[in-house]
Amino acid sequence: MSRNRITGAARDMANEVGSRLRSVASGAGRPSAAELEEFYDDALAMSQRTRGQAMHLADDALALGRSAYGRGMNELTRQAGSHPVALILAAGIAGAALAWLCSSATRR
Repeated sequence: MSRNRITGAARDMANEVGSRLRSVASGAGRPSAAELEEFYDDALAMSQRTRGQAMHLADDALALGRSAYGRGMNELTRQAGSHPVALILAAGIAGAALAWLCSSATRR
């Protein structure tokens, strides 16, 4: 699952909804009850289809996020195992910077 696929599918859904709304708006002069029921049924079917597509996109995005998180953690673990002293120094510097920021904020 790629970012392009997610954004492309979202763009397609938006275009479909937009084109259907334009067609409904263009025929909204004095529609009959049958036409209104047809518009309602079309809108209901489109919303159900869009919901299904959104659920699939959300599932795909979750899988992509989990995969990226797993790769990042693996790389971080590998780097930390290769350079433990550098990791300790980086943590110390980050802690000192955070303490400095917190202490300077309380002085103001």
